Amino acid sequence: MSIIGLKKEKCVGCNACVRACPAGDANIAHLDSDGNLIIEIDDSKCIKCGACITACSHNARYFQDDIGQFLEDLKSGKEIAIIAAPSIKIAFEGNWRHALQWLQNQGVKGIYDVSYGADICTWAHLRYIEKHPDAKLISQPCAAVVNYIQRHKPELLPHLSPVQSPMMCIAIYIRNVLGFKGKIAAISPCIAKIDEFRETGNIINYNVTMEHLKDYFEENKISLPAIKVYSEFEFNEHQGLEGAIYPKPGGLMKNLLIHAPEMEIVTSEGTEKLYKDLDRYCEENPRWLPTVFDVLNCENGCNGGPATGVHYNCFTMSDIMHDVERYARKIRKANTTKKGVDKQFDEFDKKLNLNDYLRTYKSLAGVQHKITESDIEKAYLELDKHSEMDKSFDCHSCGFKSCREMAIAIAKGINEKENCHQYMMKSIRNERQKATSVNSEVLGMNNELVEIFGKLTDNIDQVTKETILIRETGKASSSEMANVAEYMNNLQVLNESIAGSLEHINSSVKKYNVMTQDVEKISGKINLLSLNAAIEAARAGEAGRGFSVVASNIRELSESSRASVGSARENDESIQSAINEVNDIIHKFSETTNELLEAVQSSIDNVNKTTEKSTMIEDSMNTVALIAERVQEVIEKTNHILN
Repeated sequence: MSIIGLKKEKCVGCNACVRACPAGDANIAHLDSDGNLIIEIDDSKCIKCGACITACSHNARYFQDDIGQFLEDLKSGKEIAIIAAPSIKIAFEGNWRHALQWLQNQGVKGIYDVSYGADICTWAHLRYIEKHPDAKLISQPCAAVVNYIQRHKPELLPHLSPVQSPMMCIAIYIRNVLGFKGKIAAISPCIAKIDEFRETGNIINYNVTMEHLKDYFEENKISLPAIKVYSEFEFNEHQGLEGAIYPKPGGLMKNLLIHAPEMEIVTSEGTEKLYKDLDRYCEENPRWLPTVFDVLNCENGCNGGPATGVHYNCFTMSDIMHDVERYARKIRKANTTKKGVDKQFDEFDKKLNLNDYLRTYKSLAGVQHKITESDIEKAYLELDKHSEMDKSFDCHSCGFKSCREMAIAIAKGINEKENCHQYMMKSIRNERQKATSVNSEVLGMNNELVEIFGKLTDNIDQVTKETILIRETGKASSSEMANVAEYMNNLQVLNESIAGSLEHINSSVKKYNVMTQDVEKISGKINLLSLNAAIEAARAGEAGRGFSVVASNIRELSESSRASVGSARENDESIQSAINEVNDIIHKFSETTNELLEAVQSSIDNVNKTTEKSTMIEDSMNTVALIAERVQEVIEKTNHILN
């Protein structure tokens, strides 16, 4: 689970988180699918200091703790004890006892003061230094500092104090001395404590931040007194003494100096100063290092922790802590014998085993890819930085303190060149120059297009006129062709009439042929009769001579009829042949007339189609003319913009 999360929809890539983060590698900048810069979190590098959450004005960063699981387990009846950090007096100023009383009423088995654990922590430091007088220790109550050293400065691990933090000291005391077997929840001002609890074997099971506890009260309308009123709440077991001032800057130092005034102690607080001091600590000659380097990530100590849920100024917090410190000194004085024996520490010496309150550390830095100067130079080239001036531009827009740090981030693959202000300004300038050049070309092309569209408009007008002329001509041609078709239809009717008359003539000729054949038959019979008559006349002799003459005349008449019939037949055949020829001509004329009618009809159809097409062409040309006018308007507007 990532403790510090990102709401991508709210991230604007402003780099405030990168700028605030003391562990720059924990932030990974990349472009999303829409080209927006997003700053994500590498949980393995994040030290959970919360600086990015405070710095982000867009509320894109948030943190998680164990309050949900804690409340669920508490409601289910699990045995849970609470340890409360002394900074609760800041977070719930005036009614912190009421907040703890509410928790006690929910069924927790006990509520213990982490200030008492801080007193144990002070005792353990003194006893450890007594056993290791040459030790050079970096204090470790601040979990964010421990995370930083483990993940980013593992070379400092030998100096990291082995004494457990106040929270861990009180939890170990509850388990080892008081024998508590249930779960322990810490009311904490610190996001990073969750890592400490996991790395120390879950002696403490829940990190319940003060901010989220306050949010829970507000969301569930749980009202605490708005003014300071009496509360019956008291911590179980002992309440701490000067350990109560651990949350303020130099709190550990003050506690140590009470018991060892000659001890050399140096303090450093706040992300702007502390991590630079840790870098110097690495480089410093060990003989110049103090016995204790008392460090806190937050400038105002744990009282100004990222999960207190309040934003008091240093004067308000100092005033509250001053009252706490005065009360603690009063109690301490009362617990010191006349011989100067500190009763509390004397009890610790008798009851506690120092080794129970010590821990070890391991490096969480992982395999570090060494970035060479060659890698950095390649990154500079990617950032379009060539001169020394470019490389030391150092505008800090990327969130890093120098262009070199940004180049290293590029070389590590955890940032984008688009996140460099100078690179983007150069890119914009280059793109602007390209755009200017393109604009000039476009302007020239537009001017050519204007000229072309002018000619096109003229051509469109001419085509439109020709189309209108074609349509009108087509209409006239269609009318004339209709007249031709009418004439051809009349010829066809006349042709059919001639054919009918010829058919009638042909029928009459056939009847005439039949009559001729009848005459020929009669002539044959007459000829036969005349022959018989001549034979009979010859038999009759002189008496039949006259009859013979008549028979001879009849035969001549018969021969003459036969000759006439033969001549008529020849004429009939000529007439029939002529009629047949006329019929052939009429048939061919009819076929030709039909073909001509079809051709005329086809021409009429084509003329009609041409007229329709010319109308469509005219409509299309009108549309093209409108488009040309619109394009010309767009070009003119474009030219106006480009100019």
